[in-house]
Amino acid sequence: MIEKIITESFLRKSFLQEIPEIFYLHEGQILTPAGAQFLSDRQVKILRGEHPAAEGSDSVQRYVAVADGTTYTVKPERLTQLTGNQLVPKDHPRIIFRGWLDQLQAEILLLQQQMVNSGDLPLSQNLGELLDRIRAILRAEVVGESLEPCDFLGFNEAEIRDRSHHPQKYFGLEHLEISATMDFTVLSLNRLRTLVRSAELAAVTAFSGAGGVERNDIIQALNRLSSVIYVMMLKVAQETGGDEESMDTQILDKIVTKVLAEFADTENVIPVELSARHVHLSADAVQKLFGTDLTPVRELSQPGQFLSKERVRLIGPGGTLDHIAILGPARGKTQVEISATDARVLGLTPPTRQSGDTAGSAGLQIATEMDTLTLEEGLIIAARHLHMHPDDASRLGVSDQDLVRIRVGDIRALVFEEVLVRVNENYRLAMHIDFDEGNACGWTPEMTGQLL
Repeated sequence: MIEKIITESFLRKSFLQEIPEIFYLHEGQILTPAGAQFLSDRQVKILRGEHPAAEGSDSVQRYVAVADGTTYTVKPERLTQLTGNQLVPKDHPRIIFRGWLDQLQAEILLLQQQMVNSGDLPLSQNLGELLDRIRAILRAEVVGESLEPCDFLGFNEAEIRDRSHHPQKYFGLEHLEISATMDFTVLSLNRLRTLVRSAELAAVTAFSGAGGVERNDIIQALNRLSSVIYVMMLKVAQETGGDEESMDTQILDKIVTKVLAEFADTENVIPVELSARHVHLSADAVQKLFGTDLTPVRELSQPGQFLSKERVRLIGPGGTLDHIAILGPARGKTQVEISATDARVLGLTPPTRQSGDTAGSAGLQIATEMDTLTLEEGLIIAARHLHMHPDDASRLGVSDQDLVRIRVGDIRALVFEEVLVRVNENYRLAMHIDFDEGNACGWTPEMTGQLL
């Protein structure tokens, strides 16, 4: 079927793979002004009538080798199309650059699938933004379009650059020192970042010549993408603990103090914190897995508890979870707390329990480079709960072991039922939910809930 109206949109789709030297406008076809301008900008000649090959003519469009002007009726295998009928060797710098963009797309898709499987939909959506940008860069290079700046993660390019240069200011982190003990997602994003940098170098090679550097828009876009990915790494590191030794504990304390001060006199308002997957080890388990005591990195919001430097791997019949945090001090019995999404990754079906209630729960293996510990029971999905001081309990009119309802969030607000109240003189007021629940209600730092 012959297209009646030749628009710019139609031409862009038709020229996605190559741009011809001549465009034949058939009888009865109408070329829009925007379509005519599109062809003119790309120096495509417009002829009215049928393509010679379509009329049974002996005239066949020839391929032309850019290097020496040799023409071919059939494209040789050693050559590939650059634009239109122009042929270049397959190791031409621009073809190599396109190969890097291909690899980037493949890498993003693999990581995006992992994030979907693990339940991290926000990060999967961010990766989708990167994928769209890489495809836009490829299109701009092939068809000769200019590439306009765009926003990422809700920030413009200047804001992204500022966040990537000042992580302490925005994330409470020093610049990341990449190591094998870091969270798997951080390491995967770091690999993606290095591939973007390699693609940027390939672009510089492809577009550099005697007249200077062409396509600065593409080179700059790739440079900004590496900053975007670094910001994504910082966000993940902030959520999972990151490089704990470089965390600024004073900043964390200020955040906690600010939240508590803001809501101390506000009736029924509860600070809401995310509780990531973690492990509590017995003293014997600590010695078996590490041969030494746990190393405190920073205090947690609940007094007397701390995040340790040490990390473990969780092993189940369906998969593993790496770089899992250990909370100290050592307890009388080893316990592992994960989310329902984590349980699917491990291939296990642990019960939903409150901390400490592990009788008859699921088992798994906990491994370090030094040794492996096999648990017959101790794995649970952490049930939501509410810590509070006796003064808070009195003010809010609740008692230890009560079950309450708490409304959390705004745009994606949820009412959490059967939240267990836990009262202790050493507790600070805070509701704890896991990452699955946090994603469901659109959790953000300093979010609060209302006791119903």
